[in-house]
Amino acid sequence: MINPKNLILYITFFQIIVNINCQQYVPKGRVFHTSTLIGTRIYYLGGQNNESLLTNDFFYLDISKSFNKTKDSLPFVNVTLGGSVPRHYGAATTVFGKSKNSIFFFSGDIGALQNTIQLIYTLDTTQSPLTWKNMAVSENEVERRRFLSAVTDNNNNVYLFGGGGGGKFGDTQYIRYNTTNIFDSTKNIWTHGTIDNTLLKREGHTATFLPDTSEIVYIGGCGNNGLIDITNAHVYDTINDKWNKWETKNSPEQRCQHTAVLTNDDRIIVFGGANALKSPVENYYVVLNVKTREWYHGNETIIEAPYRGHTATFYNNYMFIAFGQGTTQQASNDVLIYKIGDYANFTEVDYYNRVDTTPFKDNILIGTTILSIIVVGFIGFIIHKYNKSKQMKGMKPPIDTICTP
Repeated sequence: MINPKNLILYITFFQIIVNINCQQYVPKGRVFHTSTLIGTRIYYLGGQNNESLLTNDFFYLDISKSFNKTKDSLPFVNVTLGGSVPRHYGAATTVFGKSKNSIFFFSGDIGALQNTIQLIYTLDTTQSPLTWKNMAVSENEVERRRFLSAVTDNNNNVYLFGGGGGGKFGDTQYIRYNTTNIFDSTKNIWTHGTIDNTLLKREGHTATFLPDTSEIVYIGGCGNNGLIDITNAHVYDTINDKWNKWETKNSPEQRCQHTAVLTNDDRIIVFGGANALKSPVENYYVVLNVKTREWYHGNETIIEAPYRGHTATFYNNYMFIAFGQGTTQQASNDVLIYKIGDYANFTEVDYYNRVDTTPFKDNILIGTTILSIIVVGFIGFIIHKYNKSKQMKGMKPPIDTICTP
């Protein structure tokens, strides 16, 4: 028989273990990290914390279920890996792979901008255990840089554009780029896109891939002579390897270190950004209609939101603004949630409602489940009747069923 005192100790110890294992992971504040959406997980990586230390933390926000920030902690999940990328900030990531379930990581500042050894890593989120794999590149093939952009096209090619860095070994000046490095993941080779001499070198810009036209829209950024003109958006045609310019209407103020996401109805939402004085821009969020090439301006003044060093992720009419630096100059550890309306009508909310965004899929799932139950029940009934009739075969029928002459 167990001693009551020992039983109490066992129960107390068990509760401690459960509480430790069930504690919600809370990431520290950070700036200039990366975010990558795969399925219903937003993966976050690296960045610089409030102590100006570089990190390589790797975790994700689970958006497979609804949650409310006022009632529960944000559903962050820490990811434990066998290996990791170097501590860094200002890197670029994009989703790639045949099933779009892998992360392509490039560069960033690791304290040595001319280091090209620990430059590119990939991670397949479907493999277990999760492991970052270092991708070797030929010498002088691709140069390390920070605050660049990375997108993946419909054919699983990765496009790296712009950024700033230390150049090749021996260079002493900080260099900004206007080159496009293209990685063909099917052939595992690197190529270069056409260089337009009128295209200004830049960093801190955004790149948005348009799947319907296979074009990449580049917006804003910082150049050698200040901020890049935002009225004329530079667009790269990935099919024909050609640069074009979009002349837009009602353009907002120029900006750098902002974010951009593409909505389901072909709008590019630009959030935050710093002006020439490195202060927050007046219009925290503006929207470019890809079809009409007209800008819509948000009317709401957002004071506490981060304006640079944050990330933006769009999923099912919600936009998640994660971490970043606000007017307090401190790195945020929060995720702001916006419900996206038409034009530039957004509402900041404390909740994410997964059910409201996919009612059609939910109804299909429920209907499929019910139909499966009916089919299985019908098959079971047929098998039961068959077995019963098989057992009765050859038996003498009951007296009341025997016909008499």
